[in-house]
Amino acid sequence: MPIFVRPSGTTPDGYNPPPVFPLEVPGVSWTDAQGRSTLLSDWETGWMLQPGIRGFDMPAYDFYTDTSPGIDGNALRGVRAQAREIMLPVIFFDTSRVSFVDRKRSFLRTLSPKLGPGTITATERDGSFRTIEAYYASGAEGEFGQDTSGLRWQTVGLTFSCPSPYWLGDTEHLEFAAGASGSFFPLLPLVVRDSQVLGDVTIDNPGDDVGFPIWTIHGPATSVDITNNTTGKSFSVTASLGSSDVLVIDTRERLQTAVLSGSTNWWPNLSTDSVLWGLEPGENDVALTLVGTDNDTKVQVDYRPRYLTA
Repeated sequence: MPIFVRPSGTTPDGYNPPPVFPLEVPGVSWTDAQGRSTLLSDWETGWMLQPGIRGFDMPAYDFYTDTSPGIDGNALRGVRAQAREIMLPVIFFDTSRVSFVDRKRSFLRTLSPKLGPGTITATERDGSFRTIEAYYASGAEGEFGQDTSGLRWQTVGLTFSCPSPYWLGDTEHLEFAAGASGSFFPLLPLVVRDSQVLGDVTIDNPGDDVGFPIWTIHGPATSVDITNNTTGKSFSVTASLGSSDVLVIDTRERLQTAVLSGSTNWWPNLSTDSVLWGLEPGENDVALTLVGTDNDTKVQVDYRPRYLTA
């Protein structure tokens, strides 16, 4: 049996947990696709992370290269971040065999990847957090032995597969609306003249990689053009929005859609040269051009910054 250090204090009913030392780590929780959440880093509630945590920092990368005869080395053609794998060694316990078995069965039920993607959340003491979408892959098959389990405790090494390598920060929300003065707020004034909104604004992406926004446009407007002058990319809506219409354009990778009022596919109403662009890290100079507007016209943008580390 390995030598452990017993943490101070006891759990309810005076029962001491397995003699292991809690790691000094951020709060780490697992939330399944149905919203059931388990805090894995709180020994007082019967959960402790153990040494061997992996996958919270940089992702791995693929490099695409070409070689040429007679020239040493190679030419780099592209770089791609790989999907991420996260390893969480966890010990969990309870005050009786009956309650422990119930705890184990309830928790393992939340790991089924057939439920859909879950979320791993890392929370700092100041309340800031980052999340990553994940599927349980392996590690909870069950191993019984004096170093791995007892009647009221068990250790598991949970491996999660994360389709995206990026951790996500909290949602950034910006809103631009025409006020009585004929300007848009809260960023740089967007002047409204002859029913046309011409706005140059700066959107600051605090993330480490490109962030893909969701645009919500409240009519009326007879046409919409939104351009990222930093990258030169833009998209345009060629059909008119009524005063009660709400158009949502989702630019996220593998999820791109244009939906009017929650149900109607408006993808055919995007111009053929439209590019649903993302926000580069740092400042992005963005131009909003809406024709046929009034004081009820409003543009909202929501995005979650993408980070390389938790």
